[in-house]
Amino acid sequence: MQKRWKSILILILFIAPLAILSLLFIDEEIEDNAFEVSNLKLSEFDEIFIDFPSKAATSFKKINGFWYQTKPYQTRADQTIVYRILSILAAKSKEKLDSMKLEKYGLDKPKLKMTFSNNNEKKVFSFGTYNPVTEQQYVLFDNNVFILDGIFSEMAEYSPVELIDKRPLAPFEKVMKFDYSRLEQWQENFLRIDVSEDGKAKAVGQKIEYDEDQLNTWLTDTWFKVLATSVEPYKLDARVGYKSFDLYLDDKAKITFYRIQESPELLLFRKDEGLLYHFPQDIGFTMLNPSVSRLE
Repeated sequence: MQKRWKSILILILFIAPLAILSLLFIDEEIEDNAFEVSNLKLSEFDEIFIDFPSKAATSFKKINGFWYQTKPYQTRADQTIVYRILSILAAKSKEKLDSMKLEKYGLDKPKLKMTFSNNNEKKVFSFGTYNPVTEQQYVLFDNNVFILDGIFSEMAEYSPVELIDKRPLAPFEKVMKFDYSRLEQWQENFLRIDVSEDGKAKAVGQKIEYDEDQLNTWLTDTWFKVLATSVEPYKLDARVGYKSFDLYLDDKAKITFYRIQESPELLLFRKDEGLLYHFPQDIGFTMLNPSVSRLE
């Protein structure tokens, strides 16, 4: 019986490595046989146009290395989604099909067209129907039809509002001061948070105390990492008299946020962008209440 188990064990030890090598070889062979959809590079283009047959177009433009939505809204774009859309330029397909039968793939009347543009050229990708077996999508580019994952067109079909950057501050906006002195809870303290060149926070005001480490953690985790749950264009009714606070940047620019609502979620309106940011109530409370204690 022991000899039998030893034989089985030796067989397993011998076969397992071969099986693993075989799987790796198959994966490598599939990868080698895949067709590159294009030899274009993401960095070559600074505009993206997404056109639909039955709804308004969406477009993006890269300015100083940052992507903005230019239609239908003119605002910061969600960088992650834009780069995922751009990643089609580096996509590979397991099949390359006959482009003479466009109607067979729904490409005679594409459900959307995606155009990547720069000063010298425009490259167009057309999206057709889905393969009923693989559930992948037929895509026409440069007179060739490829089968790709539907994620590219799915992201392009997001509503324009979903394509707006959900960060209340852009990564290139360097905040030097928060002025909370107009908020009720900080009016008596005239609270400001100054930020040094190296990113260290300091509370300034009357009858306050704070722990420097806690304040720095608040600054980093609350304002520099926070994402809104949603963003939308909004028209402020100035007659209501909403409370507001200011952020000052290193270029002396001022950003004013209006507190539209605190419960059941915090709604902050950024005046210069004309956008309303939604935050969960607990995160919203922390955003407006730094790690600072009032002294009696």
